[in-house]
Amino acid sequence: MRRTALGLGLTLVSGLVLFKMTNWSTTISVLQRADPTLIGLAVAALVASLAAKTVRWRLLLPQRPQVTTARLYRILHISFLLNNILPARLGDVARVAMTSAQPGLRVGHVVSSLLTERVTDAVMLLVAFVLVSPFLPIPAAYAQWVYLAWFSIGALAATAVLMGVFRSPLRRLWLRLALGGRLPTKRLRDEAASFQEGLGRLYPGRGVLPIWGLSGVAWLGAFALNYLLMRALGITAPFTVAVLLTCTTNLAMLIPSSPGYIGVFHAAATLTLLPFGVGSSLALSFAILAHLVNVLPVCIIGGIFLLWGRETMSLDIGALRRNRLEQAVESDAV
Repeated sequence: MRRTALGLGLTLVSGLVLFKMTNWSTTISVLQRADPTLIGLAVAALVASLAAKTVRWRLLLPQRPQVTTARLYRILHISFLLNNILPARLGDVARVAMTSAQPGLRVGHVVSSLLTERVTDAVMLLVAFVLVSPFLPIPAAYAQWVYLAWFSIGALAATAVLMGVFRSPLRRLWLRLALGGRLPTKRLRDEAASFQEGLGRLYPGRGVLPIWGLSGVAWLGAFALNYLLMRALGITAPFTVAVLLTCTTNLAMLIPSSPGYIGVFHAAATLTLLPFGVGSSLALSFAILAHLVNVLPVCIIGGIFLLWGRETMSLDIGALRRNRLEQAVESDAV
């Protein structure tokens, strides 16, 4: 409840700030002149990005169960729809529920795949920022923010290196806790083992190159989407700015907000464009258009799958939990 209230508060504050700094008649006029062909290409880039993420997700899950990529694609769209219309990112909960209901998959498999997905996405965005930041036409007045970003990335990199150095001891500690009989039920121990199995896919081994390659394709599609939308509105900033926009808006989506990231997404996109000589009305026009392109197609497709797809049978999360509890009792009885 507190997180939801905080999110609504931040959305309101963001909206008020944007309302005060923007000429809305100019913003509407800019949106009306947007190039529909480039918008269509941006939607195509979104579709390609989501397709790459779905194939990557299939690689992050165990290969033994016959869960098709098409089914995972439907589940992904439904979860995005629910995240955009429900508070507290309940779409992620539904994604775990729908996927773990598939034959042969455990909750631990799905949760670890989502965590690995987040890690690879974060690494890809950080690498992208590192690569483009020297080429960003940032005025001297904003250089301190670049230095702060570099310092933060350096701290994260140092943490990652330490975790890599001590990976074996950390893994042994996890195994002792999860598999050494300290967890109260066999069901929990099995889930912990499946979680560990899923995380192992992040490290060198079979499939690691396709996983990182598909991550690169997915984010290249996201960069292209923002660049095409900038061009659709007549914004002539270079491609490096589109990469920066992708980084800042995705970072903003980690902040508590209303469903659909309304407000914080728009504020992040608008404020990112201002240092590059883009007027506030034009910057907000981009933020509105980018939000619509990112949200509407996935919501429409997700709504179709939600109404007519078989995955919705597992959306009764309470019933799913009761079923899992019964299975755990049976396993312990054996």
